[in-house]
Amino acid sequence: MVVARLTDRVLGFASTLILARLLVPADFGLVAMATSVIAVVEVIGLFGFDMALIQNRQATRRHYDTAWTFNVIVRALVAAILVALAQPAAGFYAEPRVAEVLVILAAGVFITGFENIGVIAFRKELRFGQEFLFLTAKRVVVFGVTVPLAFILKSYWALVAGMVLGRLVAVTISYLVHPYRPRFSLAERTELFHFSKWMMVSAVLNLVSTRASDFIVGRAAGPSALGLFTVASELGNLPTSDLVAPINRAIYPGYAAIAADLQALKRRFLDVLGLIATLALPAGTGIAATAALIVPIALGPNWLDAIPILSAISFYGVLLALKSNAHYIYLALGRPRVSAFLGLLQSVILLPLIAIGTARAGAYGAALGCLIGQALFTPMSLAVMARNVERLRMTELLGVFVRPAIAAAVMFGVARLLAEELNPGGLSASGLIGPLCICVGAGALVYAGVLYILWVMAGRPIGPETHLRDWIFQHLSMLRMRAANTSG
Repeated sequence: MVVARLTDRVLGFASTLILARLLVPADFGLVAMATSVIAVVEVIGLFGFDMALIQNRQATRRHYDTAWTFNVIVRALVAAILVALAQPAAGFYAEPRVAEVLVILAAGVFITGFENIGVIAFRKELRFGQEFLFLTAKRVVVFGVTVPLAFILKSYWALVAGMVLGRLVAVTISYLVHPYRPRFSLAERTELFHFSKWMMVSAVLNLVSTRASDFIVGRAAGPSALGLFTVASELGNLPTSDLVAPINRAIYPGYAAIAADLQALKRRFLDVLGLIATLALPAGTGIAATAALIVPIALGPNWLDAIPILSAISFYGVLLALKSNAHYIYLALGRPRVSAFLGLLQSVILLPLIAIGTARAGAYGAALGCLIGQALFTPMSLAVMARNVERLRMTELLGVFVRPAIAAAVMFGVARLLAEELNPGGLSASGLIGPLCICVGAGALVYAGVLYILWVMAGRPIGPETHLRDWIFQHLSMLRMRAANTSG
């Protein structure tokens, strides 16, 4: 799943690099305005039927067909609402082009409702190889469509066309990779809604906490500032989206399978949380430390104002990553209402800070508001987790963060000093590639070295370091065996 996500992000990142040089921030901001409206309306259909089907170990064809039927109905309703809101949205943003963009994107939303519900079985049955092929095929096709259109159109219409075609491709591929053929049915509507109603509440609150900044920045500062914020957020949230999201996606079916054994669930959760901390902390802090090199190389001179935004959002992304896995524990335990409560608390904390930050410092202020709000909320989220899992102490939760946090802090200092020393100013984007590689390499060595020293000083306890070491040794042994068999 991590490889699938990394493949997706490599193609997505390459697409962003190309599009950022062909388009201007206002193009990205215009599309972000439209997609923010879509995200708000789509929330009425985010019942999480896929999560309900995975959590229910006795789900039958009737459950799958009911979930698919609801998806079709809800997506048709969402598309109709988007068309109706096109003109009001354009008036809200004082940007008439938003209306036509929304109408086109509504077609893609309607198409999505017909995606084959059978592909959920890939995750439920832990067939992640097939899940990998499904996800990767979608991204490859979208990349192959969007980039040529950008060269031809050189406008925001390339982004719009790519999004609609991407949804059409996803639906088509879903029927090619899985033999299940859904039928219209509402037979299990009562059982599905009993679990999924809380998923919708959580989705609404998650939307408020994650997308409210788009409305606030777009309304207060315009499309260019929103474009800077959106692209910086995409880069800064890499620890969450590229490393942690696929881990969460893969581990949820495993949590659901052992949910009845709370001690086993606790042990597995701590293992996963330690792995997330070990991967996300250096990734996020590394991006923050080298933001002044990443932005001119990746995005070009038109995006230099995104450097401080990227630094703040990178730390925000780390905090998101550290608390994200708890959501899947609540789902596995059949307690989605806890996630809904936490989503409400997060929104109450974040929204005022984002609004104040935007009013004072535009997109950068919004990024700082996100960071401060998440720094307040993440410890609260972990405290709630400690109360919901049997015999899980807060000290155990914090313990898995200590060594990675110290190592990441040392790495950040080294990488930031190197970035400042190796970038005297006036260098071209190509001239900054070498300094960036040096910073990344030095940071990785420092992080690994400090983490190893701390692990040894702690008495080599069983934790993420142990699991990573065993994983490396196992694969090295496999490579040696293959080499010996080949030579033989």
